[in-house]
Amino acid sequence: MKLLVSFLLIISLFAPDCHSQETKEFPQDSVVLSNAERLDTLVKYVRKQYYSNNFGETIQVGDETLKLARSLNNRNAIYRLSSLIGNAFLQLNDTLQAKRIFDKTIKEAEELKDTTRSLTTARIDLGNLYALQEYKWLAIKNYKEALPLAEKLKDTTHLFILNYNISELVLDMERADLAEIYVAKVNEYVKNQKAGAYHAVAKLVTARLLVLKDAYEEALPFLEESMALAKESGYEDALLESNEVAARTYMHLKNFEKATQLLLKNDSLKNNKFKTEKFKAVESVTANFKIKQYQQDLVAQKLQNEIAQQELKRETTFFWIKIASALLVIFSIFAYVSFLKRKNLVRHLQVKNKQYQKAKEISEAQVKAKNQLFSNITHELRTPMYAIVGISSLLKDDKSLNHLKENIDSLKFSADYLLSLINNVLQYTQPKETPQKLRQVKFNLRKILEKVIDSAKYLNTQNPNRYYVHVDSDIPEFLIGDDIKLSQILMNLLSNASKFTKNGTITVEVHREENKNGKIGVHFSIRDTGVGISRERRKNLFTEFSDPITNFEHEGTGLGLSIVKKLLDAQNSKITLRSKVSKGTEVSFTLYYKKPGRNATFNLALPEIPRENHLKGCKVLVVDDNKINVLVTKKTLEKHGVNVIVAYNGKDGIELAKIEKPDLILMDINMPEMNGFETTECIRKFDQETPIIALTAVEEEKIVACGKKEVFNSFIIKPYREVDFIALLNSYVAIEV
Repeated sequence: MKLLVSFLLIISLFAPDCHSQETKEFPQDSVVLSNAERLDTLVKYVRKQYYSNNFGETIQVGDETLKLARSLNNRNAIYRLSSLIGNAFLQLNDTLQAKRIFDKTIKEAEELKDTTRSLTTARIDLGNLYALQEYKWLAIKNYKEALPLAEKLKDTTHLFILNYNISELVLDMERADLAEIYVAKVNEYVKNQKAGAYHAVAKLVTARLLVLKDAYEEALPFLEESMALAKESGYEDALLESNEVAARTYMHLKNFEKATQLLLKNDSLKNNKFKTEKFKAVESVTANFKIKQYQQDLVAQKLQNEIAQQELKRETTFFWIKIASALLVIFSIFAYVSFLKRKNLVRHLQVKNKQYQKAKEISEAQVKAKNQLFSNITHELRTPMYAIVGISSLLKDDKSLNHLKENIDSLKFSADYLLSLINNVLQYTQPKETPQKLRQVKFNLRKILEKVIDSAKYLNTQNPNRYYVHVDSDIPEFLIGDDIKLSQILMNLLSNASKFTKNGTITVEVHREENKNGKIGVHFSIRDTGVGISRERRKNLFTEFSDPITNFEHEGTGLGLSIVKKLLDAQNSKITLRSKVSKGTEVSFTLYYKKPGRNATFNLALPEIPRENHLKGCKVLVVDDNKINVLVTKKTLEKHGVNVIVAYNGKDGIELAKIEKPDLILMDINMPEMNGFETTECIRKFDQETPIIALTAVEEEKIVACGKKEVFNSFIIKPYREVDFIALLNSYVAIEV
C-alpha cells in the first residue's frame, strides 16, 4: 500500500498539464494583475515546499495563499492549493483535516459545476485518503466517480492513474475478475504516456494479475521489464514491489537462489529507504510541532481579534448611544414644535371646517330652495297650461273655426312646446339619486316620429327647414317601452336641430340593430345642416344651463341636451355627437325595446278613442277649485255625451257624491280647506264602489310619496292627451256597465 499511496501522490501532483493553465481574472487592472502574479509565485513556492517535505511550511503558507486565491476567485489556484495542503496533512497522518479539505474541494467544484481536471484530482486525493485508511471500497467508489469526467475531458493521464489505482486495490483484494478489466485499461492508456515510471507500474500490475491467476512463467517477463523501468526512472517504491513480487514468483517456481538474490537486494533497498523515511519522520515531527504552534498562534490571534472587536463594539455602541441621545433630543424638540404647529393647524382647520360646513349647508339649502321654487312654479304653471292646452284642443276640434285653423294650430303648438319646457324643468329639479321609472307600454314608433316632427316644424316658421325621415322596414310597427321618454328625447334633439338650422335640411334615420338580451336594437340619428358646434363648446354641451351658442337669436333654457343625457342614462344608452362648424351636427343613440307577442297585455301608449263610447249618458262628478280647469274638463266630457256635475271644493264634492250618486268622480288633489286625499277618504266611508280618478298636476312620484295612492282607483296628470283621458274613463265606465 505504501507503493500505491506514494505513487498516487507523486502522479496526481506531477501529472503533465494537470496544473499548467492559470486564469487571469482582471487583465485590465494593474493592481489585480500584480496580485495575480503574486499568487502564481506563492503557489509555486507552496508546491516546492511540499516536495521538499516541508509540510508545516506547506500548510502555513498554503493557507494564507488560499485566502488570496479566493479573494481573486482563481478556481484553478484554489484547487491546486487545496490538494497540496490536504496531501500535506495526509503526510502528517492528520487524516481528519485532509478529508475535510478534499470534501470541501469536491463540494465547491460540484456546486459550481466545474468540469475541469481539478475535480478529478480532488477525487483522486480523497480516494488516496481512503486507500491509506484501508477503506478500499470507498477509495474505489471515488476513483470510479472521477472516471466519467476524465473520459469526457479525454484526459489519458488521469484515466491511466484512476484505472491503475483501482487495479492495485482489487489485486490486493485478490479479485482477479475485476482486475482483468482495469489492468486492460491500464495497458491501453499507458501507450499514450512517456514517463518510464508509468510503464514500470503498468508492467507490475499485469504481472500481479498473472501471479494471481497462477501463471508464474508468464508473469516473469513483465516483472523483469517492471524492475528495469523502475530502476531506470528512479522509482524506488515500484522497484521494491517488483522485486518482492518477483521473489515470490521464483519461489513458486522452486528457483530459490534467484528468489534469495532478489530478497537480499530488496533488504538493501529497504535499509536505504528506512534511513530516508527516518529523516522524513524527524521532519514530520518537526512539521507537526510547527503546525501545532501555528494553530496555537492562530487561536491566540483569533482571541486577540475577538477582544479587539468587543472593545471596538463597546466603543461603537457608546458612540451610537451618544448619537441616539442627541437625535432623541433633537427629535423631541422637533416633535414638540410640530405638535404646537399641528395644534394651531387643527384649531384653524376646525374653524375653517365649521365655516365650510355652514357655507355647504347654506348652499344646499339654496339649491334645495331653488329646486323647490322651480318645482312649485312649474306645478303652478301646469294648472293654467291645462287650460291653455285644453282650450286650444277644443278650438282645434271646433269645425266652425276652420278659418282660424292656422292661428289655432300655432296656439296649440305653443302650448305643447311650453308644456315641454315645463317638463324639462321638472325633470331637472328631480334629485339625481331618484331612480328613473321606465314605462313599459305598447307604442307606434312611426306615429311618435310624425307627431314630434310636426311639432318641431313650428319652431322655425320664418326660415323653414326640410325634414327627411327614414325608418327601416324591418323595425316592427309596435314596440314596448317608455314612449314618453322617447318623445321627450326626440323633441329636445329636433328642437335644437330646428333652432340652429335655417332653410336647411334635418334628417331623421332609424335603423335596426342587433338584438340584445331578447330586445330589438333601434339606432336613432338626427342630422342637420345648421351652424354646427365648435370643439371648445362641446366640452360643456351636456351641462345644465350651458348653451353653446350665445347669440340671442339662438338662446334657450340650456336644459335640453342635459335632459336628453339624463333620460338616455336612465335607459343605459349613450349619446354620440359629431359636428363641424358651418356644416352641421349629427346626434345619435341606441335604445332597446321589446317586441309585443301575440298574447301581450301591455297598455297601448297611443290609444284611439274607442268606437263604442261607454261614457255617453254617464254621470261624472268633477271636484276642482279652478273654474278654468273645470270648464276645460266639462267641455271635453260633454263632447263625448257625459252629464257633468261640478263641485268647487271638497265639502261640496262629498255632498254631491251622496246626493247624485255619480258613475265616476274626477278629483283634483291641491284644493284649499280640504284637499283631494281628504275628500276621497270621506267619500270612501259611504261609497266604496264608485271609481275615483285623481286629475292633478302633481307627479305620480309625489302621490306615491304621500302614502295615500291606494285611495284612488287611478290618476291622470294634467295637462293630458284627450285620447288618453277618454280611454281611461271608458275603461272604468265599461267595467261598471
